[in-house]
Amino acid sequence: MLFDLRYALRQLRKDPGFALIAILTLTLGIGANTAIFSMVNAFLLRPLPYPEPERLGVVMRHVEGISPESGQFVQDDDPSQDGKTWEEVRDRVPSIHAAVFGGTSGVNLVAGTGPSAEIRYVRDMRVSADYFHVLGISPLLGRNFTQEEDRPGGPNAVIISYGLWQSAFHDDRNVLGKAVMLKGEPYTVAGVLPRNAQVTGAADVWTPLQPHESGECGGQNCEIIARLTPGASWTQVGAELSHIRQDWLADVAKDKARGWFYISPLSRNVDNGMRQPVLLLMSAVGVILLIACANLAGLMLVRVSRRTPELATRLALGGNRWQILRQLWTEGLVIAFIGAIAGVGVALMTLSLLSRLLPDALMPIGGLSLDWRVIAFTAGAALVASLLFGALPALRVRRVDLRSSIAAGSHTVVQGSSRLRQLMVSGEVALTIVLLGGAGLLVRTLMYLETRPKGFDSTNVITAQLSLDDARYRNAAAFQNLLERSVAEMRKIPGVEDAAVGLSLPYERGLNDGVKVPDGKFAGKDWGSSMAYVTPGYFSTLRIPILAGRAFSESDMANSQLVAVVNVDFAREFFGEPYPIGRHVETSDRTYMIVGVAENVAKTPGMNQTQPMTTEPVVYLPAAQTAQGLVNIAHVWFQPSWIVRTRQPLEGTAHAMQQALARVDSQLPFSGFHSMDEILAQTLVRQRIQVELVAVLAGLALLLSAVGVYGLVSNLVVQRRREFGIRIAFGSSVRAAIFDVGADGVRSATYGLLAGIAVSLAVLRVLRSQLYGIRYYDPLTLVMVSAAIFAIALVASLLPALRLGKLDPAETLRTE
Repeated sequence: MLFDLRYALRQLRKDPGFALIAILTLTLGIGANTAIFSMVNAFLLRPLPYPEPERLGVVMRHVEGISPESGQFVQDDDPSQDGKTWEEVRDRVPSIHAAVFGGTSGVNLVAGTGPSAEIRYVRDMRVSADYFHVLGISPLLGRNFTQEEDRPGGPNAVIISYGLWQSAFHDDRNVLGKAVMLKGEPYTVAGVLPRNAQVTGAADVWTPLQPHESGECGGQNCEIIARLTPGASWTQVGAELSHIRQDWLADVAKDKARGWFYISPLSRNVDNGMRQPVLLLMSAVGVILLIACANLAGLMLVRVSRRTPELATRLALGGNRWQILRQLWTEGLVIAFIGAIAGVGVALMTLSLLSRLLPDALMPIGGLSLDWRVIAFTAGAALVASLLFGALPALRVRRVDLRSSIAAGSHTVVQGSSRLRQLMVSGEVALTIVLLGGAGLLVRTLMYLETRPKGFDSTNVITAQLSLDDARYRNAAAFQNLLERSVAEMRKIPGVEDAAVGLSLPYERGLNDGVKVPDGKFAGKDWGSSMAYVTPGYFSTLRIPILAGRAFSESDMANSQLVAVVNVDFAREFFGEPYPIGRHVETSDRTYMIVGVAENVAKTPGMNQTQPMTTEPVVYLPAAQTAQGLVNIAHVWFQPSWIVRTRQPLEGTAHAMQQALARVDSQLPFSGFHSMDEILAQTLVRQRIQVELVAVLAGLALLLSAVGVYGLVSNLVVQRRREFGIRIAFGSSVRAAIFDVGADGVRSATYGLLAGIAVSLAVLRVLRSQLYGIRYYDPLTLVMVSAAIFAIALVASLLPALRLGKLDPAETLRTE
């Protein structure tokens, strides 16, 4: 074996051009596979970084039945639970040790006192007392929350992250037991988490959720995690869960549906919705490796064909075929493992880039890294690749005929090898069509989402969010005073045309709230809708058209007639008429009269999440007339936005906005400043990253296929050089020779193109759940992709064929 290894290295040194191309091809193929498999490993395979992770689960709610809207069978599995479910799980399911957590949102932190105090906008995650204990995380300093702190009205306590402890508290171990100003009131620091603590959501601070049947867990807004108690089994847990929430089960049965609770492994519920995307990417890189192997098989076939006289001579002198096959396979194995080592380097760079590109919400618990599973996969991929691209050359060696090969000498032309290469090139092009077609569909989906009617004017608009989950603004007077004074200050900024505040913006998800219509066509119906409080000037600042009636004015105060503006979708769905001016809606025990109908704006849906960007029913309420209880609970999840429209693009607007706010309250930090285009990009970040990754892989497949066509025609030029020299010498034209040899490459690509279209129609249906505004068999996409591949194949065929123009027929005849 050592001799074979030395011989393989010597052969590669003798042909550095071949070695470089082969290693580079495999580096790209294996590198892409290693990088994407690292994502598969991180999201789906790697055990969670907790003690006995297989004993951790999530309580799920399952509902199935016939949909009254579509008449089809539907089913839904949801981890979202309410406070009543939590209490019954805690009290009636003894086989698990359970904890519950709510959402993560921004809050205001004041670290320190006096002039040196540092004001920060930090991420707060609300968790129950046993949350860290269930996960198996022990604080680096201090303790977990107590049961007393986790009861409604309990003492304020906070656990801080290691990073915040370092940056804001400067590694001060005496911070334990001290009070910090959080959410506008003092919180006692109970603990500090370890440096590498991995939780189920990215946060800087953790505060007690205090779960009960009202508040944050009043609706289905919380998730329950559980750890099996010693000696218990998941079967026991399932049996115990079947006895909880009989009231909910009865309500489900009234709708002619069935429901139940069950436990799902925690690992299946922390993939951030990335399971399907990473599996699709893994399929794509698998295709890349196949194309790379086909290319290498073609190169190896050419190499074996050129060495046929040498191999025949060795066989004639007593060598055996097994020894030659072993040496060829060793040569392929060396190429594969050099490519694998280089591919690991490519994967590391790719993962570093992905770690910067992916937002926290899309990162796996524990991050992206290479572990033993990934290394084992890379080694396996290299081994399989060496077998794949070495199989056809091995078959060629087995068929070497000693007499004809030695007699032909340097003029050996292997027609079978050429035909086989043409077949492989056709296969490469077919696979490339599938990848490019998928990339094209995803690109067109992103274009559809980005260019759909937005319903407002985003020109020269800058927005900034801040947290009002703050004790100082939980009463109506302080809240209204902040809105009025801050908007007035921002309108004074030179160059500002208008300013306003809204609970949510276009492109963002709104607050889901129950709405009842007491009059009109659907009187008495109780539905859900998106809701947003806004200040006067919201519609004019964003230039959202009012299609009927009026917008809010300064006279719409708390003590005046309660009024609302609804959008077009709300008018149609709740009233069945386009302009229900004078109709009423009830929400939060208040009745509002509709005074205006606004144009739909593009939003992230909250009620019917069928698309990442669409329109949905929205009811707008004046901030001054919104029930303060609803405002306070909304501020737990949502950070309102201050919106400014300038007459032209202005430098320093963000700084001026922060100064204007500071003149009203110097302890309210904006979390950041964004244009509406940036908010759209943040909303569609998942789709954009998926498009970018698939587009890169499709581009790599296209490059490899073009190299395959180029290599095929180049080899034909070399193999048939003598034939064309003789033909030209006897009067044939150079143009005919170029056309003849180039046609083989174009023909192979055309066969692959036709096969690829057929395969695409069958395979691309797996993308249906990722496509919006377009079908998986979109003709325009397939035509554009086919035209692009045909054009590239034509160029790749002509470039090597043009070398025949430099062929000297006299020189060819002299060599005969």
